Amino acid sequence: MKNFISSVNSILEMLSSVEHDINIAGYSLTEKKVYFTIIQTTARNGNCNITDVINSSSLSRSTVYKAIKKLECNNLLNVHQSSVDKRESFLDVIVS
Repeated sequence: MKNFISSVNSILEMLSSVEHDINIAGYSLTEKKVYFTIIQTTARNGNCNITDVINSSSLSRSTVYKAIKKLECNNLLNVHQSSVDKRESFLDVIVS
């Protein structure tokens, strides 16, 4: 049990460090979940759209849109419309 707690603590400390490094430490858990879902989906599929985030995160559409808007306004995401289907928007993480 002690090893488990120590391992989880190490992972949490590493995650906290990463959150500070990518400037999302002050965001809500929901906003972080959306951000990390976008990163995971992009890594897995090569791209990510808003529907992917809604389906993967199990958050409501309005919650996802609010989080994306905040992340976009703070220059952590770029949202751009698909050239094929104007109803679809893709999300790109901005790496600085």
